[in-house]
Amino acid sequence: MKFSLTEEQLMIREMAARFAEHEVAREAGGLDEAELFDRRSFDEMAQLGFTALPWPEEDGGAGGGFLSFVLVLEELSRVSASLGAALWAHVFLSAWPLHRFGSLELKRHYLRRLIEGISIGTGVLPGAVDPGTTLRIGVSAQLQSSQGDGVQEECYVLNGQQKYILGGTTADFFIIYAVTGESARGRRKRYSAFIIEKDSPGLLIQPVTKKLGLRSAGMAHLKFQDCRVPKRQRIGRDGQGGAIACRSAAGVRYGLAAVAAGITQGAADAALGYAKARSQFGKPIAKHQAVAWMLADMRTAADASKLLVYQAAWQEDRGLTGDGEGWEAALALSFAADAAMTSTIHAVQVYGGYGYMKEYPVERYMRDAKAVQIFKGLDLSPKLPQPKGRGSGGRERGGRHG
Repeated sequence: MKFSLTEEQLMIREMAARFAEHEVAREAGGLDEAELFDRRSFDEMAQLGFTALPWPEEDGGAGGGFLSFVLVLEELSRVSASLGAALWAHVFLSAWPLHRFGSLELKRHYLRRLIEGISIGTGVLPGAVDPGTTLRIGVSAQLQSSQGDGVQEECYVLNGQQKYILGGTTADFFIIYAVTGESARGRRKRYSAFIIEKDSPGLLIQPVTKKLGLRSAGMAHLKFQDCRVPKRQRIGRDGQGGAIACRSAAGVRYGLAAVAAGITQGAADAALGYAKARSQFGKPIAKHQAVAWMLADMRTAADASKLLVYQAAWQEDRGLTGDGEGWEAALALSFAADAAMTSTIHAVQVYGGYGYMKEYPVERYMRDAKAVQIFKGLDLSPKLPQPKGRGSGGRERGGRHG
């Protein structure tokens, strides 16, 4: 089977690579150390059209599709996983559910600003939509005066806490899933999805600092204390939040896998450059067999991760991800996250003692890879579908995957 990127996709990747190397790379280490978000680079990305890239032109997007978008994520994450992860959250945790399920009013008011990059969005990971971790919500049918103008409208009252929101300190909007009731038999929680502005009364944003990885991605806890959210800011129907989270899971998975693939490529590039320049016993260490094997493994891991990501994004562009339980997206994240962790450890080993120092980027790559691997472990894929034609015997029978 012949596989290749289009000329337009190659141009997009080249543009993203130049931007990453010339504008992002020089500040990435310092921003990581200071735990500061690179808003300047994010704004420049928006001007280049990266935030608009995957969305249809009729919605104000660039019409490039998600395969083109993951190319951008890879190139950004190759030099700054924090910035790549922030763009990932902006598109997949915020704009995606709003684009697919938001009302026309919500799209006019919020989506265009997200697509143009005027505002930054983020949200809750689909795997966090679980009774043990989500915040709980007050009953909805409470009337209140809207902004003191005498107009009455129904509001939801949110109480609780949602932890570890990537981009929480920098976002203007949040997509939150909250418990709004129970099923008819009371066996399962019913969730609803909401878009909430950062300055909403009753919302307290608590920055999370002193992290191991993704230090400049602006993580925060969100605490809700009688936070009133108008009914018109609900995304989809009441109780549809679980379905929305499920449908968004495929993009969340392969998008995060693209970030991991970028980290792996960045580590492989850095290790190869160092191994060619560093000599020992009369020849570059790249020519020593043990080091050469590690370099080969890193290159293999990067290429394999990218191909899995491309396959999943290609399916998204063609509407083949179905209900969100995409097998290919889950495989991409499972492989790419672990490959990034293994490859960055190899990169530090190639650098030797220098790899342990903050003067060089590979220790940052290793810390960022661990953060992505932890995100992978948040049960984003509770059940991977069985491939068609596979038997049910042996250990797979009745097993749990992911």
